[in-house]
Amino acid sequence: MIRILCSVALFSAALATSTDARATEDVGEPAVDATSGEAGDESVEVANEPQVVVDDDPWALDLPDWFELDAEYRARTSYINPLELSGTRVRSIDWTEQRLRLGFAVKRGGWLALRTRFDILDGVLFGDNGEFFSDPSPISGISIASRRPNETALSVGLRPGADPLDPEAYEPTLTGADAFQVDHVYADVVLPFGLLRVGRQPANYGANLGGHDGERHNRWGVSNYGDIADRFLFGTKLDEAVRMIRGDGGEVDASLDDGVILATWLDLYNTGDLYQAGDNLRQNGLMLTWARSEADWGGWRWRDFALTGAMVRLANDDFDTGIWAMPFIARARVGPIGFEANVSHIRGATRELSEGMSVLNPRPAASQKLRSLGARAIVDWTVGPTTLTFEFDYASGDDDPRQESDLTSFSYPRDLNVGLLLFERILAFESARRAAVGVENLHNLSAPSFPLTEVSTETRFTNALALFPQVNVEWIDRPEHLFSTRFGVLLAWPAAAGGAVDPVMTSLSEDGERIDDDAVNFHGGDPGSYYGTEFDFQLRWAYRSGFFWTVESAALLPGSSLRDENNDAVPSFMVENRFEFVF
Repeated sequence: MIRILCSVALFSAALATSTDARATEDVGEPAVDATSGEAGDESVEVANEPQVVVDDDPWALDLPDWFELDAEYRARTSYINPLELSGTRVRSIDWTEQRLRLGFAVKRGGWLALRTRFDILDGVLFGDNGEFFSDPSPISGISIASRRPNETALSVGLRPGADPLDPEAYEPTLTGADAFQVDHVYADVVLPFGLLRVGRQPANYGANLGGHDGERHNRWGVSNYGDIADRFLFGTKLDEAVRMIRGDGGEVDASLDDGVILATWLDLYNTGDLYQAGDNLRQNGLMLTWARSEADWGGWRWRDFALTGAMVRLANDDFDTGIWAMPFIARARVGPIGFEANVSHIRGATRELSEGMSVLNPRPAASQKLRSLGARAIVDWTVGPTTLTFEFDYASGDDDPRQESDLTSFSYPRDLNVGLLLFERILAFESARRAAVGVENLHNLSAPSFPLTEVSTETRFTNALALFPQVNVEWIDRPEHLFSTRFGVLLAWPAAAGGAVDPVMTSLSEDGERIDDDAVNFHGGDPGSYYGTEFDFQLRWAYRSGFFWTVESAALLPGSSLRDENNDAVPSFMVENRFEFVF
């Protein structure tokens, strides 16, 4: 039910973006990223979203050494039929949206840098949309006379005149959009003893269970969100520090592919009341990485080996919050096989959720224990132009929404996509409807907190166990042209023993000591034991490493966890066309 984001700052990637060495790495993210693995043939993961490699790219921009540019414009048209698996109002839906992303860096030598990232027209729909004298309103009162598009985006909202306590009353609607957003503004300084980074920066580097930086790492779909933190971060190479203390000669090894890297950080999430010192929400972390670019162990040639472990604490005194996250990442490549394993265990306690939930029932608020687990494993086997992939995903779930029970739900980062339709569209829409009902109830009861906003998955993979075999074939691989296809079959089950439970409608319908006899899923039916089977397909053409044309489609065969109270659910289909221009 609750998402606790305790990020792992992969400092090797952070340090790479602060040095001149970045000029030979992927513009989107350094090639030593511990989880994305998108840099050429040495990678663990074959990326879907485009990467721009400056080295050996005859079409790369010729920029001065003191300036960096990372720019991307994309336009995507999506069609889903139906979005509502068991209803009659929300059938087919189609829209076209866009985004311009600009990243700039100004550097002083190789030791000082100022970095920014901006999103312009992010999620803004094509066209002059809305109804006149409403919000949002089109610029022109006559559509055929419109000559300027406005700024609108898709959302989930209440149908005019409908009951706000009925989930079916919420449907796709238009909302005003921010034309300009600031994602990152931070500064780096490389000191004699390490790197100091301060400002609004990525909460995580790359894509893993601790977070997603919003860059181009996904095999399926795109990145939309990106986790961000207001952070003080420091890191250093321990092995080089020890060598310097010993007085050993030679040049400093600045390579991030080999060595032992230590990082620590402080995040300020919420300052609370300015006159109280104990109510601010803060996060502290400590991370250690051991990396080897090449090694000969057990008679095998290992490449891109890295082990990363961290301890992260999220705390404040206002709601007696104290949470520990213990993430671990391992990756390597041995011959034609690449693998990545990521595990994150979260433990702790907080009273913040039960304070909000207590207004819905007579039970008093209490501190709840937090026990959640997430895991992800990817194995790639490359044979010629073909890569066979086996992916395993797990996020623990919570089938008891009562405030005296433990919190056991784990959620992937919003941009860490698993498939194209089930979690990205269907569950995201239905959970947003239920979250809106819950927020309306809490608002009417003047709740001190609004934990039911967390019911909306917002495309996250949560309360699920999934097996996802895939095959990718690069049919044409030339300097100017790359054409590939990818196919995958996603099979998903609820991770919680009680199935896929909607905490809002289950809480509102509770009528006794037991909760399991009141539990319903996000479609109003039995929680069930199987989400369904999804078939994903992708066509991609890359031209001169700067233009990318991608077509993706998915078909979902719903299982028992997606059926309504009448045991009804129909198959769903989607297709998306996407153009991306990357500089």
